[in-house]
Amino acid sequence: MEKALIIGLGFIATNLAKHLVDKGFDVHITYRSIHGSKAFMMRDILELNVKPHRLDPGNYDEVVKLISSVRPNYVFNTVGLLNGSWNELWNAHVEVPRNIARAILNVDKSIKFIHISASAASGRIGNYIREEPVHCDYSYVKPRSDYERSKCDGERTIRELGNEGLNYVIVRPTLVYGPYNDHYEFLSLYRFVRMGLVPQIRGGLVNAIYVGYLVEMLEKLAVNEDYRNTFLYATECTMYSLGNFAELMAGYLGVGGIRIPLPPGIIGLFLPGGARSLLKYVNVQYDCESTRRVLGDVEPAIDVGVREMVDWLRRVYG
Repeated sequence: MEKALIIGLGFIATNLAKHLVDKGFDVHITYRSIHGSKAFMMRDILELNVKPHRLDPGNYDEVVKLISSVRPNYVFNTVGLLNGSWNELWNAHVEVPRNIARAILNVDKSIKFIHISASAASGRIGNYIREEPVHCDYSYVKPRSDYERSKCDGERTIRELGNEGLNYVIVRPTLVYGPYNDHYEFLSLYRFVRMGLVPQIRGGLVNAIYVGYLVEMLEKLAVNEDYRNTFLYATECTMYSLGNFAELMAGYLGVGGIRIPLPPGIIGLFLPGGARSLLKYVNVQYDCESTRRVLGDVEPAIDVGVREMVDWLRRVYG
């Protein structure tokens, strides 16, 4: 039985753990603390015999010790922050993946490292974005915010360790939706809709990916040795209106409510700084060919994904 170690407990990690169990993997997952919605996540995966390990991924010695003990075939890094100081973002997006990569090189170079980054790592490089010719080359990519720069710097660190024998794949998902997602933007939208206020957001299209597609993609990239020391975007080919999420939430909650017309730019008033900086990607399209090569053609999943997200938010927040 192949063994997978997931670093971090959260939205993507929980879905990934459940998917890998279904695929027959022996799954281990790390956590720093268990509170709020993470208690529900942990409860669900423990029922599937996922093995939890308390870990500070910022502590290199702890990471080495855990990888030496578990001896996984694959390590998936899901640690990330959307908001925080430069030091907090740097630690999450550069120091943590560096620790994991160096630990793999220390313990066993045959372990494959799958690192989840973000579509924003390149910054906005036009209205149609595909993988850059040279990975995170600053003469081509344009990361501006602390979030973007820390994501790109983390990718560059992993790439450099590839020269020392690290076997890695870096995945850059667009907006991820689906069960176990209670990130600020979706939780705030849910609460607005529950109060009967349904934003009608006009003219804002975004690329997104259903978490079920993303975790399937992560698993396939891990087991397929054709993907080695590379990076790629993960996105559905269909672009969605930001208003689709609000309307679907209202429908599943049975809320008639008051429709409030809003231009996309106004949404930033309701978002934290990190999420607000991502609004510049509205109406920016990401190339989906890499995703199609891995998964084939996938159907738009926003209907099922938002329904699952509403069920999860209702379970945790009422």
